[in-house]
Amino acid sequence: MATVAAPQPATADWPNPSRAWFAVGVLTLGYTVSFIDRTILSLLIEPIKADLHLSDTQIALLQGLAFGLFYTAMGLPLGWLVDRVSRKRVIAAGVTTWCLATAACGLSANFWQIFLARVGVGAGEAALSPAAISMIGDNFPAEKRAFPISVYSMASSVGAGLALMVGGAIIQAISAQPRFALPLVGDVAPWQAVFVIVGMAGLVVVALLTLVAEPARREVAVARSGGNGFVAHLRRHRAFHLLHLGGMALYCVLIYGVLSWMPAYFIRTFGWSAGEVGLRYGFVVLVCGGAGLAGAGWLSAHLSARGVRAASLKVTGVSILLVTPLMIAACLAPDGWTALAILAPAMIPFTASGGLAVAALCDPAPGDLRGRTAALYYFVLGVVGLTVGPVSVALITEHLFGDPRALGPAIAVAAAILGPLAGLGVLLAIKPYERAMAALAAMTSNDRIEP
Repeated sequence: MATVAAPQPATADWPNPSRAWFAVGVLTLGYTVSFIDRTILSLLIEPIKADLHLSDTQIALLQGLAFGLFYTAMGLPLGWLVDRVSRKRVIAAGVTTWCLATAACGLSANFWQIFLARVGVGAGEAALSPAAISMIGDNFPAEKRAFPISVYSMASSVGAGLALMVGGAIIQAISAQPRFALPLVGDVAPWQAVFVIVGMAGLVVVALLTLVAEPARREVAVARSGGNGFVAHLRRHRAFHLLHLGGMALYCVLIYGVLSWMPAYFIRTFGWSAGEVGLRYGFVVLVCGGAGLAGAGWLSAHLSARGVRAASLKVTGVSILLVTPLMIAACLAPDGWTALAILAPAMIPFTASGGLAVAALCDPAPGDLRGRTAALYYFVLGVVGLTVGPVSVALITEHLFGDPRALGPAIAVAAAILGPLAGLGVLLAIKPYERAMAALAAMTSNDRIEP
């Protein structure tokens, strides 16, 4: 099937920068809330285990499979929807769904109830990033796109850090009493109150979305003879997609393994309380992780402006290789403060790929395929990372070391295996990426399709 590009808008016709960056701000807030809602569970592992009588493997299933099941399953159909209807409405529906599902986690009385609530969190969050990446892509030209996408992706670290810090503070504030009274809900355990409070607070994002303008769709590919332009795009550039997605999927196993179990590592190995972990480790994730995402986006944009090709992939691949020895050292540290001191610089390259990887995947995609391309990225990373990452660390802990306190060595083993393979895969994707970018440049001209 032949594919040609619809005419595209002139460069001067891009949205006003203040309007474009306001949209980035609201979308980033939404992504921050989503990461708070998905990550808060990692700080509440011990009280949830005690109250609901769960094993480490069941906790891993809640963090991985339960969330990832619909997060991945809904991603591709929602990506298709994003390419056809108002992206704001898709996001608003998703935010409402995951916030209410987060609150429902706090009303759960057994494993299956909280499992289904976590499925709802994943289903709602699946709507956000494909729509957000598509909107950002239509607000900024390609050479300026990496930085705003990295700012958006910075919310993953900001959200995870805030989840730990705010969650830890709430736990410390209400844990003095065994039960906590919530309006309309009644008496609940402190961990349940955290879920309800965090879930309902996130609904403010829906109100802010009404102030965001829906951008025009740009760089739109039009199929001459029907068919599936998205599948044709994947086939034409399959070497790039296989290498890039394969490398990032492996890295995502490590990312979710770390995010899921690092708080428990400090609690079990060094005897820190949940509140102490939330404030100390959460601060490192918030500041250093956020700096890594924003700094990587700035570095990629700076290198691109100086004529460096495939800068986003080069920064991503090198950062993955750099983080491996640092993560191993942090997980084998003799005490908690030493581990935290090593994790602080490690978090900078650890999070660097967050915005760059999805930006690089979407760069060669025509505008009307960008939502599905972003959805494919999150689908693959979700299927592999969310389902394998938390469980892999739990299985290494339980079956290789046979000791629940061996979380540090288990994460170190995962880093030693996954880091080098992931970094190599991303770097090998550079040449296919350059070919895909050249193909898009040859395909596009000047006009646009309105939303």
